[in-house]
Amino acid sequence: MKDYRVLVVDDEDYMRAAVIETLQRADFPAMTASSAKEAMDLMAHRKFSVVITDVKMPGMDGLKFFQKVKELHPETAVIIMTGYPDLQDAINTLKQGAVDYLQKPFMPQKLTDLVAQFIDYQRDDAVDQLDNLITQDAYMQQILNKVRTVAASNAPVLIQGETGTGKELIAQALHDSSQRSETGKMVAINCAAIPESLLESEMFGAERGAYTGANARHLGKFERAHKGTLFLDEISALSWHLQAKLLRALQEREIERVGGNGSIPVDVRIVASSNEDIEEFVEEGKFRPDLYYRLDVIRIALPPLRQRKCDIPLLADHFLKMYARLYNPRIIGFSDGALKALEAYDWPGNVRQLQNVVQQATIEIDGTYIGTDSLQLNRRNRVKIIEEETLDAIPFKVGMSLHEIEKQAILRTLDAHGGNQTKTAEILRITTRTIRNKLHEYSSQVNALNS
Repeated sequence: MKDYRVLVVDDEDYMRAAVIETLQRADFPAMTASSAKEAMDLMAHRKFSVVITDVKMPGMDGLKFFQKVKELHPETAVIIMTGYPDLQDAINTLKQGAVDYLQKPFMPQKLTDLVAQFIDYQRDDAVDQLDNLITQDAYMQQILNKVRTVAASNAPVLIQGETGTGKELIAQALHDSSQRSETGKMVAINCAAIPESLLESEMFGAERGAYTGANARHLGKFERAHKGTLFLDEISALSWHLQAKLLRALQEREIERVGGNGSIPVDVRIVASSNEDIEEFVEEGKFRPDLYYRLDVIRIALPPLRQRKCDIPLLADHFLKMYARLYNPRIIGFSDGALKALEAYDWPGNVRQLQNVVQQATIEIDGTYIGTDSLQLNRRNRVKIIEEETLDAIPFKVGMSLHEIEKQAILRTLDAHGGNQTKTAEILRITTRTIRNKLHEYSSQVNALNS
C-alpha cells in the first residue's frame, strides 16, 4: 500500500484539486477527502503525517474534525485553512494544539514550505533538546509534550511564569526543536533591562547618524534573528510606542531601522515571555489588545517551583554535580536534613534561586556533604541586607520628603543593576509594575517642569 502522508480535507472541489496538485509537484504523497466523515474513514485505515483541513464544511466542521483527529491520532500534525478574514477560530484552534494555519488565498510555496516542516524534518530522529529540562512533575511533562508538538510551527508563543521558572529555557527548546535551528539562531532581548531610549534601536536597528554616537549602521535583534527565532523576554515592559511598532512588524513581516527610510523584510518566529498577567495589563489599558492577541496564539504557562516539589531533589542534585565538578569534586551529596529543608522552602526565586543556593553552598563547604547550615534559604534576611546596603548609599538630607527618599531608592537601585527592573523590584520587594508606574510618574514630573 502506498504511504500517503498528507490528507487534504475540503468540501470545495477546485480547492482540493489545487492543493493536491501543489503537493504532488513538490513530491509529497497526498490524498483528499470532501468531508470530515470521509477523512475519518480514511484515517481509520491509513496513517497520515499531516492533515490539512478547511474550517467551514457541511456536517462536521474543520474545528470539530481537528478535535477528533487530536483525540484519535495525537501524533498527526494538523494545519487549518480558512478563507475568512477573522482568524479567531484558527487562533483558538492553534492554542488547542494545531500546528499552524493558512489563510486563503495562499501562495503554493507557503503551503509546501509549511508541509515540509513536518515531512522532511524528522523530530523523532533528532536529538531531543527537551531532555535537558529536568522534571518528573506530571504537569511539567505535559508542557514539554506541548513544546514538542508546537515546536515546528511558526505560530507565536507566549510563555508566562514567575521569575526564575525557566521561560528562556523553554524558548530555546522551542527553537532547538524546530527547523529554524538549521536556518537561523535564537536571539533574545530583555525588554525590561534596556532603557526605552535604546530599546527601539536594539530591536529594529539604526542607521548611521540616527542618534548621537551612531557612527555606523546597527543591526537590531529582528535582523539578527532572520530565519530563526526572536525571544522577547518580559514583553509587558514595552512602551505603548514600541508595542505599536512591534505590532506592525508582526503584521507586515518587515521592519524599519531607526533613522531609515526603507522597509526590510524579516522572517522570524516570535516567542514572548512575561512574569506579569498581560490580560490584566490589557484590561488596564497598559498593553495593546491587538498585539496581545497576536502574541497569545500558543500559550505556555510555567508553574512555580513550589508547585512542583517533586522536582526539587532532582534539580538540586543536578546543580550539585555541575558545580562540584567546577569547585569541589569531594562533595558527594546533601544530608537528609538539607534535602528536607530544600523541599520545605517555598522558593520565591524558583529554579534560578535554587541554582544559586546550591552553587554558593558548593563553593563554601569544606566537607563532603552539604548540610542544612550551608543553605542560605532565609531570603527575607538577604533582601534586608541588600536593601540596607542600597539605602546606605542614598544621600539622605534633613527635610527630605518620603517621596524623594522612595525616588532615590528606586533610581539608585536601578542604576546599580544596569536598569534591570525585575532585579530592582526583587531587591526593594515591590512589583515591576510599581517600578514602571513610578518611572512614568518621575518622567511626567520632569516634562511638566520643562514645559
